[in-house]
Amino acid sequence: MVFSVMLWMPSWGGMINGLMTLNGAWDKVRTDPIIRLMVFAMAFYGMATFEGPMLSIKAVNSLSHYTDWTIGHVHAGALGWNGMITFAAVYYLTPRLWNRERMYSVRMINWHFWLATIGIVFYAAAMWVAGVMQGLMWREYGADGYLVNSFAETVAAMHPMYVMRGFGGLLFLTGGLIMAYNVWQTIAGKLRDEEPLGQSNYDPAADRPLPIAAPAA
Repeated sequence: MVFSVMLWMPSWGGMINGLMTLNGAWDKVRTDPIIRLMVFAMAFYGMATFEGPMLSIKAVNSLSHYTDWTIGHVHAGALGWNGMITFAAVYYLTPRLWNRERMYSVRMINWHFWLATIGIVFYAAAMWVAGVMQGLMWREYGADGYLVNSFAETVAAMHPMYVMRGFGGLLFLTGGLIMAYNVWQTIAGKLRDEEPLGQSNYDPAADRPLPIAAPAA
């Protein structure tokens, strides 16, 4: 438990280092969905690496162990951190590896970001609630010293949470399919005619965001 709690400090050091790299250029989060994916990936990383050490504490683990809370925690890290940083890397590398001007559609990247984010929130939040519900129902004893709830009753009680989990997973999967189509069209050398994000910070002649002005001395 002690070493798990200690692990929180270097994990958050890496997250803060990544977020502070954007210091002075936070407007890029509004205009560039790839950077937005990276920022949210680091945010999910920070959340997951805080929750992990917390779950190692005996008082918390006695409630969470063997429940869907652990599943929600793992998927918040796997889908939120690993998934989003992988999506950002694919979007960044694809036009460069195939020598394309840009991705087929930046708007599709934006749609993918929102579908993935909302999907993860539904998925993880449903599992957190289901896990706490499981833990409380499993430890409820009657006056006679026997368990009040059967295993089947706990599963039935979690049905709404599983529906939410399925909905969140469907959103996340839809975003992944959009990414696959976007990457395929980019490799094929196609460009979608669309207005770029953040018009106020966009240079149409150069087809890129305007450079950030250097701060005054």
